[in-house]
Amino acid sequence: MKTTKHFITAIVLLIVAFGYSQNYAYVTADSGLTVRELPDIGASKLGKLMYNEAVEVVEKTDKKLVILDQGKKVEGEWVKIKMNGYQDLKGYVFNGFLSKNKMAKIINIKLTEADIHIKNLAIYNDDELQDLTTQNNLNIDIHLKNTPGKKTIEVKNNNYKSVKILQRYQNTIHILDKQTLCDLSEWKQFQSDWKPIKKINKTRFETLTYTDAESKQFVPFAIEDLKTIVAEKCGENWMKNIENISNTNQFPISVSTNQVFLKFVLTDFDDNVSEKTITFTVPKHKN
Repeated sequence: MKTTKHFITAIVLLIVAFGYSQNYAYVTADSGLTVRELPDIGASKLGKLMYNEAVEVVEKTDKKLVILDQGKKVEGEWVKIKMNGYQDLKGYVFNGFLSKNKMAKIINIKLTEADIHIKNLAIYNDDELQDLTTQNNLNIDIHLKNTPGKKTIEVKNNNYKSVKILQRYQNTIHILDKQTLCDLSEWKQFQSDWKPIKKINKTRFETLTYTDAESKQFVPFAIEDLKTIVAEKCGENWMKNIENISNTNQFPISVSTNQVFLKFVLTDFDDNVSEKTITFTVPKHKN
């Protein structure tokens, strides 16, 4: 009996170990990743993997490859993969477009004369397509621990004469305690200036990131005014938490970025200019 139990335990451990040893990766190429019969750019195509599709990497070839993707050099090598859901179907892909981390869905935003794709930003909006054709403003809630900074934006199917993208941020104040926070985001806000985001090439942009100092910027206010609004908004118990503070840098006062804005300045071929704005709301959480 003991021998049987030991045998079963060994089998279970082998299965678990095998599961952990599997090397999965996710496709990062927006347009998908071609699977080829051999590790060669001229080899026959076996199929195409979609963006964020999971594959198992079963073998490295050490056969290096460098390609140019919209003006950006991408380096990697050919790897042998097993396509998810097809036990016996194996092929080769370029691993410059594979990531060990699962990617967030592409945010698809429809403009009148273009499509906007924002990559790898997890959001709460369930709709596959966000429509900005009949409205000028769009609100998007971001998942906790995500940030709209340093994200790739692609302008596709563009029929505008020019597309400019600007970015700014808003900081608000709140009071912390052990379990919750007193949210004062509607009381006062710091608004940064609009700045153009980084343009990588004709169709691709990258959003700006902000330093800790920038995320702590705030408008001047009197401590007594703060105590008054805390008592009004959150109650006397909250006001007691800040009754001994003398400046805005003291705990439990906290300033942080609660919204990031993207403004698309669109010029058509008749030189008519329109603007569309996306507001990304950053979830509130304790520092």
